[in-house]
Amino acid sequence: MSDRMYDAVVVGGGIAGLTAAAYLARAGKRVLLIEKNDNVGGLVNSFSRNGFRFDAGVRALEDAGIIRPMMKDLGIELETVPSPVSLGIEGEILHVQDLGSLDAYRELLKRFYPESGGEIDALIKIIRKIMKHMDVLYGVENPMFKDLRRDRDFLFRTLLPWLPRFLLTVGRINRMQLPVEDSLGSLLSNPSLRDIVSQHFFKDTPTFFALSYFSLYLDYFYFKGGVGKLAEALRDRILEWGGEIRTGAKITAVSPADRTVTDDRGSSFSYRSLVWAADLKTLYGMIESDSLPPEYRDRFKDKKTAILASKESESVFTLFLEVDEPLESFRKIAKGHFFYTPS
Repeated sequence: MSDRMYDAVVVGGGIAGLTAAAYLARAGKRVLLIEKNDNVGGLVNSFSRNGFRFDAGVRALEDAGIIRPMMKDLGIELETVPSPVSLGIEGEILHVQDLGSLDAYRELLKRFYPESGGEIDALIKIIRKIMKHMDVLYGVENPMFKDLRRDRDFLFRTLLPWLPRFLLTVGRINRMQLPVEDSLGSLLSNPSLRDIVSQHFFKDTPTFFALSYFSLYLDYFYFKGGVGKLAEALRDRILEWGGEIRTGAKITAVSPADRTVTDDRGSSFSYRSLVWAADLKTLYGMIESDSLPPEYRDRFKDKKTAILASKESESVFTLFLEVDEPLESFRKIAKGHFFYTPS
């Protein structure tokens, strides 16, 4: 048993857990972050090998009105560069540069599928509509990172006029949750064309999410030195503000009655609040309903049944190559972020 009571124990050292721990530490709370891997960062993680720098998860980031305001709020300064995207079919490569690139994408598809011109026009019309929704959705900095009592100008001139448009847009987005393959099936009669488009915009995802990516492509950015720089900066802030980080430790037991978590080294830690930023199936699989107060048991059982029956996340296979070629060799082909369909 730990001889120290923590105000909060955060389980999971991905970007969610790191952010939660940073804000708790800054607020003067006694916080412990526990991560099962040897390094924090999760999908926002970089590593080096033989002089090459690789990104183990995401290859670029999207601000979405959140990342840059959060960094500013926490006093994190990192150098960034744009991460432009290329889309390719066979030997034709399109570099996504601005809104006009959507017209170029339409013409690219028509060159391969001239008989589907009308259907392609209908698809592009929907993508344009989604891009307008995205402009509203991420049109302002997230107010969670603003002091609205002091920043009255932001409150009255930006946030309040934006809110009605935001609520209207969310309603429209919620009507576009059909899997993208189903939506494309009703739009595009040629199965090859459907497959090409779904590869460019992420298969097996909701329609709005998938087709919004043409808008997101324009806002990709990259931290010099790797996306993991953000995780490293958050880690440093946690430690600077008195928080503790324990890596290489996997939580094997959670006791809500005792308010403790136990790791695979046999160490236990007491908490006033538990922030679980790791796999939900692991959490619900470890907790027995009998350990909870009676008023929570039935609701917990229902939630546990739903969580444990849910589909696992899809896996991604990543191949890392060390290629001793000048950057110009690759610049002749595509930008660094490349979605390519060979046939």
